[in-house]
Amino acid sequence: MGLITNYLGEFTLATTYLVVAVILFIVIISAVRFTARKKKTIVPSRDNRRTAFRLSLWEHECTLTAPSFPGKVFYGTIRDISISGVRLISYEDLTGVEDLRVHFELEEYFSLPGKIERRKKMDNGLYDFGIRFVRLDEKTEQKLFKILWDKSREKVVL
Repeated sequence: MGLITNYLGEFTLATTYLVVAVILFIVIISAVRFTARKKKTIVPSRDNRRTAFRLSLWEHECTLTAPSFPGKVFYGTIRDISISGVRLISYEDLTGVEDLRVHFELEEYFSLPGKIERRKKMDNGLYDFGIRFVRLDEKTEQKLFKILWDKSREKVVL
């Protein structure tokens, strides 16, 4: 009987050590996973302001006129264009200009009314503008869309 009691005592002691080791292992693994977990930062959602198909252009010249500066012509370069607006860069500082007309040729001559929605001064002295076209008639919009679509299907874009 003494041999059995001695054996059971060693068995329960070994089992206790094993259970403690397993629990300790689980706690360590949980702690490592918890601290290594990526901190989730909340980023405010940014609405996609693009509502139309855009065509990227490379170094396509345009001119700008503004009712607030009669007789003055500003020069710029179109970066991308859609039927809803244009992104362009310019050396011109258009401070004080909100409404303007964008003049460019893309298979046909266009003179489209627009409103500056975004302006940013870049490090190299250029200004980056986002201009939304306003009051486009359906015929002009369709003509511009067809030209943009055809250009996008060409292998070489302007």
